[in-house]
Amino acid sequence: MKKKDAENLMDIDVDVDVPVDEDDEYGFEFDEKTSNDSKKIRHGRRSDSKIHIAIIAVILLIVVAVIVRIVIWNRGTEVVSDPFDIEDFDVEPSDYIQPLSGEQMAGKVDDGVNTILLLGNSPFADNYPDNNLAKALSETMDANVVNAAIPGSYLTQKYVTCTEDCSCDGISLCEVSKALATGEYDNVIRAASLTSPEAETVANTLPNIDMSSVDCIMIMYDIEDYVDHRPLADDNDEYSPTSVFGAVSTSIKTIQEKYPYIRIVFVSTPCCGKTIDNFFVDGEEFDLGYGTLTEYMTMELTAVTNVGASFVDIYYGAVNIENRDKYLYDDYHINDDGAKAIATRIAKLIKL
Repeated sequence: MKKKDAENLMDIDVDVDVPVDEDDEYGFEFDEKTSNDSKKIRHGRRSDSKIHIAIIAVILLIVVAVIVRIVIWNRGTEVVSDPFDIEDFDVEPSDYIQPLSGEQMAGKVDDGVNTILLLGNSPFADNYPDNNLAKALSETMDANVVNAAIPGSYLTQKYVTCTEDCSCDGISLCEVSKALATGEYDNVIRAASLTSPEAETVANTLPNIDMSSVDCIMIMYDIEDYVDHRPLADDNDEYSPTSVFGAVSTSIKTIQEKYPYIRIVFVSTPCCGKTIDNFFVDGEEFDLGYGTLTEYMTMELTAVTNVGASFVDIYYGAVNIENRDKYLYDDYHINDDGAKAIATRIAKLIKL
């Protein structure tokens, strides 16, 4: 076919007989001429159906977008806590910050010096008196730090009543708190002397502490209660010193009743674990008797909030499963970098 003939053919207006309904839903535009009860349509011409389809497509896109956003919201996203300059982690830290009220501060005399009293065991007691975490807190928070953490002690007690058969019960958090509130230190010192020379050295410093000058008490324990299968709670006695909930609640309440003007901050254990046969015991996964390590931490948080003190989550907030090799040595003890990371995060949350 010649090019000119092809062009002429393209100019021909072709009429096609197609039987259609009067109310055609697809919106083709009809000619007014009819033949044999059929409508003649102009080939290739359409009305506003494209606009309708476009509107429907936009609506569908919006619906899909909303559904996707809802699914993402329900699944959660990775939390990155930039204000604290820590490594990425998948779980948001469980901090609870409770400042003192004006009524609680009414009996406080400001001496112009920020003083922090440390209670606990290994995290504060390692390499006593040159503990790296105590030093980092002093420098970071510009405070006078009094370290009374007793090595070899537990948060809880093995028995409700302290006996010489279990000397570590006499240096538990409950017994130390009671001694600070009453000023009677003989039982703690005697129990410490039966534990170790290092424990006795620290216990002998307790009577010399001027509690009127203390602005904040920080409490931090390692994973010994978890490893030793100490119970999370006691169904028969909510405030039993043999359980985590009871020991934390009773100890803090004892101090609060005597010294309401002292701010109490409970610091969680970092993400550490004991290596058994070259295998790291991950506290999120392994229940060694009464729960995982994170369940112990959750119970501590529950007790702290119950009595209106503050809780700083170090497990997820500073030394987590991803960076523990950077901040711990032997999977357990805090190194100098770890001490600085912990002190930095505490200082961001706690203002003296």
